[in-house]
Amino acid sequence: MITRFFRMRRKFWRAGVRMARMKAWMVPVFLAGSCAMANAVPSSFVVGEVRVQPLGAHLVRIEQRGPKGFEDRETFTVCGRSFEGVEATSALEGDDFRVATANYRVVVPAGAQGLEGVRIESAAGETLCVLSNAMLGKKFLPAPSALPSIWVMGDSPRVVPAARGALPPPEGEEDATSGWDLENDAPDAYVFFPAAAGYEAFRSDFLRLTGGIPMVPLYALGLWYSRYYPYSEQGALDVIDRFRRAQIPLDVFVADTDWRVGASCGYGINQELFPDMARFVRFAHERQVRVMLNDHPEPKGKHALAPEELRFRKEGLVSLLALGVDLWWFDRNWHTHLQSPVRGLEKEVWGMRLYRDITKEFRPGQRPLIMSNVDGINNGRLDAPSHPAAHRFPVWWTGDTVAEWRYLEWGVRNGVDSGVVSLLPYVHEDLGGHHGQPDEELYVRFMQFGAFAPVARIHCTAGVHRYPWEYGGEAEKIVGDFFRLRYRLLPMLYAAAHEAHRTGMPLMRRCDLEWPEFPEAADATQYVLGDDLLVAPILGPAAKGKLAERTVWVPPGEWQEVWTGRIHRGPVTMGVKCPLDEIPLFVRRGGMVLSAPQRQATGLAHWPELVVDAYAPSQDQTQTRWLYEDDGISNAHERGDFTRTEFLLRQNGLTTDIRIAPSSCSRHVTLRIHLPKGARVLDAGKGAVLRPSAGRSFNLFTGPGSCPPAEAGPIIEWHGAVAASQEGVFRIAWTAG
Repeated sequence: MITRFFRMRRKFWRAGVRMARMKAWMVPVFLAGSCAMANAVPSSFVVGEVRVQPLGAHLVRIEQRGPKGFEDRETFTVCGRSFEGVEATSALEGDDFRVATANYRVVVPAGAQGLEGVRIESAAGETLCVLSNAMLGKKFLPAPSALPSIWVMGDSPRVVPAARGALPPPEGEEDATSGWDLENDAPDAYVFFPAAAGYEAFRSDFLRLTGGIPMVPLYALGLWYSRYYPYSEQGALDVIDRFRRAQIPLDVFVADTDWRVGASCGYGINQELFPDMARFVRFAHERQVRVMLNDHPEPKGKHALAPEELRFRKEGLVSLLALGVDLWWFDRNWHTHLQSPVRGLEKEVWGMRLYRDITKEFRPGQRPLIMSNVDGINNGRLDAPSHPAAHRFPVWWTGDTVAEWRYLEWGVRNGVDSGVVSLLPYVHEDLGGHHGQPDEELYVRFMQFGAFAPVARIHCTAGVHRYPWEYGGEAEKIVGDFFRLRYRLLPMLYAAAHEAHRTGMPLMRRCDLEWPEFPEAADATQYVLGDDLLVAPILGPAAKGKLAERTVWVPPGEWQEVWTGRIHRGPVTMGVKCPLDEIPLFVRRGGMVLSAPQRQATGLAHWPELVVDAYAPSQDQTQTRWLYEDDGISNAHERGDFTRTEFLLRQNGLTTDIRIAPSSCSRHVTLRIHLPKGARVLDAGKGAVLRPSAGRSFNLFTGPGSCPPAEAGPIIEWHGAVAASQEGVFRIAWTAG
């Protein structure tokens, strides 16, 4: 690819010499009034102090020269500029310089010394935007239902990392900022054209530019238990064992700040509580539970990048990782916290990069996982946008909240909205709230939401409790049932996590991601989890002696209530009533829900036994769903070491076909085809017919033999082995009742 640089000095703009000078430095050019034809230039144009780089059909970079020149290195924010580029032409338009592509034009005004006043135009010459430095601050990403013609992302502040990342420099190579370059900051704009590109292409360009969302380890999708409390080794193991006896699955135990000497800062272990930390971690691992420690990092050194600061942080974090600790909770904290390397790069995002780099170096073969405060959400309140690179460092926590209904609603909204406006799919809250003691109803509603959230982390402070068994027998059963359901749905959740990694699509999908033409779809109190479950958490108390109520917007298509089997045809807004052991939960007709036998810990991301619940629609259609499998913990998936198996449902008249594509894995499959109410089976092949029961479903997606609820249709159930590299094809014929 040939790159041409057009350098225009201020004197060239003088009218008296414009044409003569132009001939000298810009050949060949043909001018005809305001129209010009020039050689196609695919990459860069330099106009005095401004550089224009058309990166793609709907993305252009416009950069002001920095103190060290134009910047081509990777920055903290931008780590992927290797776009193919687009064909572009350049020409003078009066006193202005124009760069044009098939979709947009950039006009640099005469004498421009920076980005101020640079015009972005449509291909037809309509002014879409006039750049200013004020446009380069953090901002929310646009909604799919309201895509603007222009959206500007600033690489601000522009910081160039050291090649080693946020690790201390080797002895003898120290400098004030440990190899990070903070001296070439300058206004640097990336201009997107979302309306013209479409939402998915816009999101793809944004992630290609700023980096993708990592694939989280499978255990991140399990249940976490956390409490600000001085647990001892035995006390912590007793809690883990109590979860196991209650058959409530658990994957992560969190030791809050009391694990250390002084219970606040530093990395010295409080040996009165944990006389042998390595032994405690080993015992937890034997119980298939991972250990996370909280860190309140006090600054060391004069600067966030000072060698002594990075060295202290690495030595401290690694000293615990070496004992087997699995992951760190980087707690921004208020009384003591990390310094920011430079104004505008907030400590939350900087800290996640720091902790991620240290963890990754210590365990290079594993996926690093860090928990930190969300940049922009404080104590459950959404105050500001996150840094545009924040999505590279999951997972995110909304801060200390309160056991109140409004915080439950904020938690749902924060999680759903963040997947759209910040591309943060793992934003989550303290389930149950940090402060206060919820009553049984509020506690159960918090936990029910958590069962259908990307990260399910129970948490509270000292003096209160969140153990399911301390809220009465009914609450313990309900909460246990919902978390056991979560673990049965791990194949679906992990496939959704892979889709977030692959495309940026969040696990909790605000409905306007699929139906942007409906204003109701932007309601962030409900969402589609994965591809096919519509979830609407209960967000307020039931009136005394009555059922809880809320409204639900049912999207276009057919949606079946999982508890009753009743089918609703959307789009429609309706009221729903629920007892304490239910929430509004619907499955898409035409969709498929993949589940697995019950586990008490997530284990490996491989499901040799799989249940496929396929919901035959009344209209002809074809849907594809995916099962994603890898080892659940390592980086081998980055080298292609994973399996992605396609499941296809095709409805053609009154014939339903299910196809399972060949895979490298052998497995035993239970296929359950849910037919519409009143359907009569003409040919079930070798499958059994399960008739509706007399009542509602109490346990969902429990696998073989479970009958449909009273208002549902029959289920055709087939069991069998599908060998590796073998295609599974199933066909049933039925007639409407």
